[in-house]
Amino acid sequence: MDLCQIGEFGLIDRIRKRFPPSKRSLLVGIGDDSAVLRPKKDMDILLTTDLLVEDIHFDLKYTTFRELGYKALAVNISDIAAMGGIPRYLVVSLAIPGGLDIKDIDELYKGIGILAKRFGINLAGGDTSASKKGIFISITLLGDVEPGIVIARSGASVGDSIIVTGNLGDSSAGLEVLKKRENAGRGYKYLKKRHLMPIPRVDEGRLLATNKLATSMIDISDGLLSDLSHILDESGVGAELFLDKIPISAPLRRYAARVGASPLRFALSGGEDYELLLTASKASTQKVVCSPLLTKTGVSVIGRITKHKGIKWAGDYKIEEDFLKGYDHFKKG
Repeated sequence: MDLCQIGEFGLIDRIRKRFPPSKRSLLVGIGDDSAVLRPKKDMDILLTTDLLVEDIHFDLKYTTFRELGYKALAVNISDIAAMGGIPRYLVVSLAIPGGLDIKDIDELYKGIGILAKRFGINLAGGDTSASKKGIFISITLLGDVEPGIVIARSGASVGDSIIVTGNLGDSSAGLEVLKKRENAGRGYKYLKKRHLMPIPRVDEGRLLATNKLATSMIDISDGLLSDLSHILDESGVGAELFLDKIPISAPLRRYAARVGASPLRFALSGGEDYELLLTASKASTQKVVCSPLLTKTGVSVIGRITKHKGIKWAGDYKIEEDFLKGYDHFKKG
């Protein structure tokens, strides 16, 4: 059975049955002209959206529909996590070829449902359209955070530590493995999963926000150097990185050695790790690195904020020009 057989409204009914609303907070959901929400009192609202386009952001040659749905929501949740917030409501818009098998759409929504269930997110609605070529998936996510604790990119100060969660570079290495269609090799499965199904750091972001431990924060989507530059630009400061402190997983080290590349190439500019990049005062740094939750996730001090603009690194390192390029949708090369 394909989409032409059940039609747009048959698809909407099918999705609606998969995501029953929580009556406590979602007053009117799928099926009306607009969702009606009743957020908690004394909360700031967060809103983020991401668009994934076939052959730009994903390739169905090595991405399943379930993985696609999962990641489409994960990247939005990561944005809410980077502000210290709680994801609440989800809107999904799809442009899809009419001949696509309905089972593929079911799988896509199953992937969305994995994270929606894990983080208690309600599907509030969306839109569907035919596409003559390729799949387009746009997700908008609404979240909230207590007043006065949201973590923006603009709060970094001279002397702050630069800190990251988890390991960096795994996702871009995983993408390279997927493109090469390689299945053998220790750690390849781990690297591929890190690209296809990243884990949004919601709990970690909440801990940092509610305890006011971070002065600025962003999620790493375009690469460490690119996303750090966003913090520096918004805060009007510079940075010194300790390249030997950047956390790199054993599977990435093995893969980089096998292909004759530096693991720093993946870690500095690879992107799509969706780890948290934050700054913290000297007084808060120890609390961050000693937190049981962050220690379990992985937490590393990788530099410090300076008054001199730009990014420099400590030690005698020679960095290739390609290492310094983050992802940009509209730049070639």
